[in-house]
Amino acid sequence: MKFERVVESYTYSRFGEILYVLHKNNRKYLNNSLSEYDLNLLQAMCILTIDQKEDVSQKELTEMLYLTKSGITKAINKLQEEGFVVKERSQKDNRKFVLKLTQKGKDIIPKLNAINNEWEQKIGLTELDDSFIETLKEMTYKSIELNLE
Repeated sequence: MKFERVVESYTYSRFGEILYVLHKNNRKYLNNSLSEYDLNLLQAMCILTIDQKEDVSQKELTEMLYLTKSGITKAINKLQEEGFVVKERSQKDNRKFVLKLTQKGKDIIPKLNAINNEWEQKIGLTELDDSFIETLKEMTYKSIELNLE
């Protein structure tokens, strides 16, 4: 079996390696699952972030997701074409455009959450103690701070 050969041939011992392999496989699984809805992980992340943050601009989305401007632009353009997202002039600042979910965008959120929850359950993340998740979040925030210094 291919999996056994990979595991036998290399043992991931450094934390960064473990996170990298986990991330790559998470991305692959989610992209495969999202393809049924003609979406990819980046587009799904945009939808979920727009849903959580009211009146978010494309620039803010770029900063929040730690992605390139061109990557976010491509994702948002596709989401607009597919009818998930619209750009509107901000009511708070007339010079600014913000991203809003359409009804189609709002309707896909439960499906996106279900796909993610399924992955988390399948790999055993749901069996972990809440303190582990909190510790991992704290480590993530510290890694962000290190790169801001």
